Amino acid sequence: VVCAGAQPLFFLDYIACGKNNPEKIAEIVKGVADGCVESGCALIGGETAEMPGFYPEDEYDLAGFTVGIVDEEKILDKNNVKAGDIIIGLTSSGVHSNGFSLVRKVFDIDAGTTLQDYADVLGKPLGETLLTPTRLYVKPVLHVLKEVNVKSIAHITGGGFYENLP
Repeated sequence: VVCAGAQPLFFLDYIACGKNNPEKIAEIVKGVADGCVESGCALIGGETAEMPGFYPEDEYDLAGFTVGIVDEEKILDKNNVKAGDIIIGLTSSGVHSNGFSLVRKVFDIDAGTTLQDYADVLGKPLGETLLTPTRLYVKPVLHVLKEVNVKSIAHITGGGFYENLP
């Protein structure tokens, strides 16, 4: 919602698992709640689905949904971007969840590389890199939106710059 110029209002979470471990669920929900506080939105509810036979006992599937608000005339639209406009980038804190597929490909995980293997290019084991917490960009982006006439924001995911920038 921030990429559309909106201020997040509330968030709902969804946790699916093979076996409901209350301590683990509480830890996950605390992390989600902390992220909501950091992002300035309320965690107003969610769902926990225990699905034995579908998920292994120690596997979790997480998803979320958020709603935000923005004045109609302030909605950001990539069609407003023109040649010669300035591009500002925020440094990523890591590969984040959308980068895992690329990591599998680059490090050839399916061919035998393990998460314990030391990656020279990263300066640490691959698994340690993947566990780097995702930085939340809400506050810095909202700050920029207040200070600068922003025409568009692109969340750079799969496809990188070439497939995500207008």
